[in-house]
This record gives sequence, structure tokens and C-alpha cells, in this order.
Amino acid sequence: MHGRECDSDDAQRLRGYAASPAAAMRPERSGRAAGIASRQAKAIAAAALIAVAFACAAPSSASARELRLRYDVTVLGGVSLGEIEMKAMLDRAGYRIEIRSRPSGAAQLVGAAEQSGKVEGRWGRSGPEPRLYSANGSWRGRTYVSELLYQRGLPTIRRQEPSNEDREAVPPELIRGTVDSLSGVAGMLKKVAETESCDGSTAIYDGRRRSVAVMTSSAKVEVSDQGSLNGRALNCGFTVRTIAGFRHDDDRQVAMRPLKGSVLIALREGGEFPLPLRFEVETRWFGTVAAQLAGPPVAAD
Repeated sequence: MHGRECDSDDAQRLRGYAASPAAAMRPERSGRAAGIASRQAKAIAAAALIAVAFACAAPSSASARELRLRYDVTVLGGVSLGEIEMKAMLDRAGYRIEIRSRPSGAAQLVGAAEQSGKVEGRWGRSGPEPRLYSANGSWRGRTYVSELLYQRGLPTIRRQEPSNEDREAVPPELIRGTVDSLSGVAGMLKKVAETESCDGSTAIYDGRRRSVAVMTSSAKVEVSDQGSLNGRALNCGFTVRTIAGFRHDDDRQVAMRPLKGSVLIALREGGEFPLPLRFEVETRWFGTVAAQLAGPPVAAD
């Protein structure tokens, strides 16, 4: 995430977009909002990417197949931020996940562009063991790239653009044994497939920040408005808290504030993998951002 934090004026401008997109696009309002709100928009997009990472096949399946899923992302009472497409395959030996976001509307207004993430790894004794993780995107014409290579549980930065000069270094003792966010969520979903529970915590490092994600099972429910995915589902709450890798100009107390959200996961029968139906996350200024599954999964090409 780059640029500086949004303030309440910026949030009000984007709320204005929800009420009147044409008014929000006027030059005197859109110019400053685009520059200042970029970091918050990236936080929204990153949170949405976490949602689709839940859509992984259970590794206990007898035969794995790569699936494609699409999620509609909205904010501000239904204003579209775009869509996210994900391809995933897991089997008993390992996993591969690829995600891509395509912003629209309000997200483009504040400078968002397409971004993607990809990871491949295997299952170890204590959980997922990523081999290679990469993420890239463009914000207001500037390219951002991260590549992490994992060897014996230690991630090393293979490529990072721009550099981390504007951040505090993450201590080495907080890096060893961490995983990327996609691998962490895949591990959590593996637990859902095996136990119908999502309780657990994960140490996450993305090459810039060190975070702790904690998930808690809240309730099992029956869903009746999801068509072929109707039936039993599991509600899980989560928090993600950054503990290291802060920007030098961050307000530490604000930057450490936990990001809170929830996900509704369909518990499918007959050996089918658990599937997230809806993901929601609170943001500081813009209310709740939601990613809703747009249709049933299909086989990837």
C-alpha cells in the first residue's frame, strides 16, 4: 500500500460518488480524491483478494481439478468496485491459486487498476508450505511488484518494486515460518474441509509487512438464497493485525488497529470442496466492503 491515509474529507467525496456518480466525477472533486484515497482503495482491493482465496478445493478430494470463480465487489451501499476472478487447484500433495481483480466505477475514480496474485506450494506437517508467491498491480500508472521465494520455511524477497526504503525493516525472527496470505487462507480452508471449523491463527508476511490473522467459527446456518449452493454453511469471523513493517510516517496506533471481517462458507456434501458465498470487511472510512459469489464454480480452461 502506498500514498498517504485518507481523511474524513476524502471519505465524504467517495460517499458523494455513491449518491451521485456524475457529481463525484467533476474535476475539482475527483482530482484530489484520486491522489489521496489511493492507499485506502488498495486496502479495499487487498481485502477483497483475501475473500476469493477461500475458494480453494479441499485437499482430501480424490481427484483435483482447477476451478474458476468470479466475485462481484461492492462498497458504499451497493456501489460497484469491480470484480475478482480466481483459479484454484488443490490436491493431497499441494496447491496452486491465481487471482485477478478488475476494478470499475469508484475504484477507478481513486486510481485503482488491475492487480493479480499467484502462489504455488505443498502441504507440510504443520500446514501449507508455499514455494513461490508473486503479486503485482498498477496504481495511478505506477507499477508495484512483489516476489517471494521460500526455502526451508524462510521467505526471501526475489523482487520488490518499489523498494522498502519508506518502511521499517521487519525483524528476521518475525519472518521465519511465515506464509503469504493466500497460502494462509488455503490452510484455513483445509481445516474447514476436515473439521467444519475455521478456528486458528496464521503468521503472514508479504515482503513489506508482518501480520497476524486470526479466524473464529461463529455459527453454522442454513442458506436458501444461493441456488445450487443452498444448504449448510459456516460463518467465520476474522481479524488481521499488522505488527511490523510500518511506514516511517505511519500513526503506529492507527496502523496496528485490527482489520475485521467475516466470511460465509458453503459446507457442500458428497466430497465437494467448501465454497465461500460472501465475504465482508469493515473499512475505516467507507463502511463495509463485500465480495459476493456471482455464480457457481466452473472448470478452468
